Order: sequence, then C-alpha cells, then structure tokens
Amino acid sequence: MITRRGFIQQTALAILAAAMPKPLSLFINKGRVFTYESPFFKLQLLRDRPEFSFFSTDSLCGRRFPVNLLLITDRQSEGQYESSINSNSIIYFSRKGQRDIPVWKISMQPKIFSIRTRWNKEENPDPLAITFSQKTNHCTLLGVMPEKNIINFPCVMHFPGMGSFRIYCSDPAVTIFYDADRDVKDPFVKIALSAADAQHRDITYRFDPVAVYPELDKIKNDVRFDGFKRNYINIFQLNPRIRALANNSASDACTFTLFLYAEMARHTPELVKGFSAMDLIRNTLDEYIGGMKGYGQVGYKGDAWKSKFDSSDSAPSLIISACYYIMDAKDNNWAKKNYAYIKDWALSMIATDKDHDGIIEYGYSGNSNSWNDKEFKRPANWWDTIGFGHDDAYSNALAYRACTLLVKVAEALGQPDDSYYFDAFAKKLKSQYFSRFYNPDTGVLGGWRSEDGQLHDYFFTFVNSVAICYDLIDIDKARQIMHTLLSKMREVGYIDFRLGLPGNLIPIADKDYTDHNPRFGYQKFQVYENGGATGCYVYYTIHALYKLGMRPEAEAILFPMLESYKMDAFQGYSPHSDMANDWKTWKGEGWGYEGFLVDNYLALLTVLDYSKSF
Repeated sequence: MITRRGFIQQTALAILAAAMPKPLSLFINKGRVFTYESPFFKLQLLRDRPEFSFFSTDSLCGRRFPVNLLLITDRQSEGQYESSINSNSIIYFSRKGQRDIPVWKISMQPKIFSIRTRWNKEENPDPLAITFSQKTNHCTLLGVMPEKNIINFPCVMHFPGMGSFRIYCSDPAVTIFYDADRDVKDPFVKIALSAADAQHRDITYRFDPVAVYPELDKIKNDVRFDGFKRNYINIFQLNPRIRALANNSASDACTFTLFLYAEMARHTPELVKGFSAMDLIRNTLDEYIGGMKGYGQVGYKGDAWKSKFDSSDSAPSLIISACYYIMDAKDNNWAKKNYAYIKDWALSMIATDKDHDGIIEYGYSGNSNSWNDKEFKRPANWWDTIGFGHDDAYSNALAYRACTLLVKVAEALGQPDDSYYFDAFAKKLKSQYFSRFYNPDTGVLGGWRSEDGQLHDYFFTFVNSVAICYDLIDIDKARQIMHTLLSKMREVGYIDFRLGLPGNLIPIADKDYTDHNPRFGYQKFQVYENGGATGCYVYYTIHALYKLGMRPEAEAILFPMLESYKMDAFQGYSPHSDMANDWKTWKGEGWGYEGFLVDNYLALLTVLDYSKSF
C-alpha cells in the first residue's frame, strides 16, 4: 500500500527524472531499488543490501542496454544494512556498526561509477560480489594474474558485443577476485571487490567505460563498424582457474590457437595504462613454459586430447606467438630467458619430419577408414573432427611461418647458426609444399596427403587461405586458387556471408571423418566442422583476398560479417534449441557448443586491411 507521503515522494522523483536532460535519468522503482542510467551504462542496486540487481553497458555511448547481464539469485536480505540515497549515489550503513561510517558507497556519474568502502571496526563485511550470467554474456576480466582467481589493478572487464570497463583501485596493494564456471546449473562469471579492513581502511574502485579498438580514420563515425568497435577485443578471454587465454573464460585453453590471439594482439591498443594484449600473450606463454598443457597436447586434463601425439599445429602456434611477442614488445630479457624453450619447440616440430623431405608429419596415417570407434583418436590440427593426418597442409603452413619468424628472432639474439638452420628448413619446406598439396584436378590445395599417398581435398577454404597469407604460393597461382574457391562457393550455393564461411565446401566422406557422432557433423554436411558456417578462420580468406588485390571479393565477405558482429550473431544460442551460434548450418541454424568461441573474432582484424586499401 502506498501512503500519501510515499505517493508525493515518488511523484516528485518522477517529475525530477523527467525534467533532467535526455542523456541522463535517475529514478527509484517501487521503493526497493536505486537505478541510474547514462548513455554509457544502466545500473540498479537493491536498497536493503549492497547488491546489483541490473547491470548493462554500452561503451559506444548509445544507450544500448538490451539485457540484464547479472545472474539473479533468490537470496533474501538478512537485514544487515540500511541505505541512504541522494541524487547520484547510494550509501549502505551497517545496522550494528558505526552509523557515521558507511560500509559501501556507490556513486554515479555519466562517464564513470565508483564504489567506495571504509573500515568500520565493529563490522567485518563480505566482499561486494557481482555475478554475471555466462549464458547471457560471456564476459571476462583481463589483467595480470599473480595467482589463480586473483587479478591486479588496473584491469579490464570486457562484455562481448557491449564494450568494456577499465577498473582502477585507489590502494595498490588490493586485488580483485575473479572466477568463472560453465560446469554448473547456472554458468557464471564472477568478480568480487574486497571490503575495507584494518590494513586497507579506505578503498575506492572506479569503473570507466571504454571501447578498445584501433582508431582508424576511414571508419570514424561509420555505424557499419559499430560491431567492430564493440567486439574488437572479444578474442581475449582469460580463464581464471588456469591463468591463461582460452576459448572463453570458463573453457579450454587450446595450445594451437594462441597464435591467433597473438596475431590480434599485435594490432591492439593498450588495454589499460601499463598493460597490453601482448602481456596476455606473454603471461599465457609463461604458463606453457612452466609446464601447463592445453588442448592439442598429450597430457591435457589426463587424456582429454585423445591422441598419442601433440597436434601438428601446437608447436607452430607456440613458436609464432613467442616470436610475435619478442618482435613487437621488444622484450629482450624475456627472449633471452626463454629462447631455449622456443628453440626446443622448434626442434621438436622439425623432428616430426621423419623422412627428412621438408614436410612435418603427424603420427597417425590420415588414411581413409583409419578412424574408427574402437580407438577414438584426434587428427592433426584444430579441425579435430576431420581426418587430417601424416602430411597436413595447414600445419605445414604454420610450421613455415614459425621458422621464418625464428630466423629473425635467432639472428637478433645472436644465434646465427640457429638462424641459418631454421632458414634452411623453411626453404626446404616451401620448395616441397606446392607439389605436395596442390590438386591439379580441382585447382586448389588439398587438406592432407595421407601415408598411403592419397591427397584428401574437400575444397578447404582455410587451408588455401593460410598458405597464401604466409607466402607459400606465388601471386599468380594464388589468385587462380582464390577465384576457384569463390567460384566453387557459388556452384554449391554458399552465398550468405553473414554466417562467415564453411571450412570445406563439399561434404567430408565418412571414411575421412574422425568423430562418428552426427551431432558433430558425421554424415551431416553443414553441421559443425563438416562444412558448417563459422567466423573462425575467415580472417585468412579475407586477408588473402586483400593481399592479392581482390578488394571487391574481400568486402563481399567482410561487410555481411560486420553486420553479424553488430547483431552479436556469432555468440549465444539458437532460439529454437540449446545449440550455440559459434557454428551454423548454411540456413543459420545453430550447431555450436561453446556459446562463445573467441576464434570467431579474428576476422575483425581485416578491417585494418579495409582501412589500408584506399
């Protein structure tokens, strides 16, 4: 029941809110919450305890708040607090502590909000926790992790499709708790801010909205690139339990994808003062150097990587990532300290060339019908349901890139003999590559040549594009290959580039499919890796087209994808099933499982190619 006094109070507040300028509004809803909205964020806090009940942001200052990001629980108030509200803040006092010292004060301004906590000797409050629903948004916290679940300030909280906050703390000794879990009923990402105590008596946390992306004159004020701006750093997701970059904040670290993150990091502005995306690469490399195993390596989570061999693209990925870090960060101390590990990765990679023909090899034959349910095993690379084996065209392209980068790094570190050795192997690999993998019957590169000599060719878009990007194919032949691939797309009816691209344009034969579960594409073309559409690896196709001067063809793919990035179409779940949007059929039906797969976002890097093409 609303009293006359309450009615007058709510009416006055409503009039005040209506009278305020359009960019800013403030109101109290039903007496239980404090709500603040600006063009950058919309926040709502409960009056009876320091807890957010609505949290959303738009770093592009567009007042785009489509969802509440929080994981809402049914926790009841225990009556420990009472609050006081003024025009732009809410203050929480402990009912049993000193009434003149607020335990928490959350203050709002249009471009920032802050959370202050002061020590009350009669109170020992819990940290202020903010728990986000991972199914709603796969957010992440990015920063230096001195230990599991702990991140130093300053750091960045990123919400894919929405933007980011740079988070600062007034006390340099204070850290932030960070956790994420997808193996629970309600998958979550959680942060917690420590309350003041006897050692840290007055702490202020500040949240500054920001969109982190390269400032490019050609896209300024062009709304077609809003998805680029809101999602540019999506590829960086830090798993708090392993202190490493991963598929998402609660998913696997994949050794063979680190080089994708490093490729993006090279072109990423500073995340927050004193901390860069390249620092994330270095810190993740440190975990691998320290003995961590990722998916793609023998020993990962026991036998989660079901193979007797490391994938053929794992070592190249680590080498490329390390070289990018050394060359871009110019961190000679780290380079000298860790060069022996990088060299060991390279020597182990080259040692898989058992017959010394210049082509690295995977331990399984790759022969048709060699994949069976009696001994389930993973193939040679990232495309882990397709029977890549023995001589793998994709992994060899990465091995070539790794060696050419190591030539420069070894030379810079005063290792001329190593530089000569890696250069010799790279040249030998390149001399063999085209003849080993080119299929004159189709006009494109096949995916792998199995131990029995057969070339397995399914019009792999990514294999051909990566080889072109890494300079393994001469320009004229590269243009012919790309024209052939585009022509094949038209022939098979793939025309909706909003979905990204399929990895292969014709169905993988049963005899060459490793995972015999139809849910993962076995006997089901256009499902998952068997021709499913995804943003993963599309970067290389668009980049190759720009590299070859085929700008109209590149932008015919890029701009429909930008439309999808703007609509957050590569994340979340299909409305009619529990399948995720990281993989789709050619009709747009979801067949993914991550809910958010960072590999989908490397293609945003081709906006830099667009900017340079004028």
